Amino acid sequence: MSDTRDNKKDFFSAKLFFLILGGIAAYNLSNWMSSEPEWEEMAYESGAFVAKTAGKSDLRKLREDLPFGEVEFQYLMFARNDVQYAISYGEMPVGVEADSATVSRRDRMLSKMEGEMLAEEMVEMSGHPARQTKIRASDKSLLRLQSLQVGTRLYSLMAAGAPDAFDDNPDIALFFASFRLDEAK
Repeated sequence: MSDTRDNKKDFFSAKLFFLILGGIAAYNLSNWMSSEPEWEEMAYESGAFVAKTAGKSDLRKLREDLPFGEVEFQYLMFARNDVQYAISYGEMPVGVEADSATVSRRDRMLSKMEGEMLAEEMVEMSGHPARQTKIRASDKSLLRLQSLQVGTRLYSLMAAGAPDAFDDNPDIALFFASFRLDEAK
């Protein structure tokens, strides 16, 4: 009788072991198969732009002090593959020139990050001249900032992350290239 009970315990233990092992394998397989969210084109009506984003976006309003006054920026933020992305826009006071606004935005980001400017160049963004800046923050993370002003609206696209997240990362180029103004709005 004791042998039968021991055999049942051993059989139950073996079944439990394989059940747990199967559960672990299924969990690991589901994690392996669930990859980063895919890029999708999104039209953001209130900002009148179209851009590719990935996953669920977080929307926020932040006020920032710039040399010509406080500006409220709308932020659309999301993350993909260890890089944080953001698109922001805000209304500049009438009379603020685009060059002044983009330089102020760059300087504000440098100050916030306690960073240093690594590179800067003028590029085209949605058919308009834009300022592209690469910044290294005090924590050694990198930020790529691209800003343009159309009318009184200042747009900024940002990608931030660890330096190795920027090494040959096609997602960053895709994000910046996907932005376009929906000027028909």
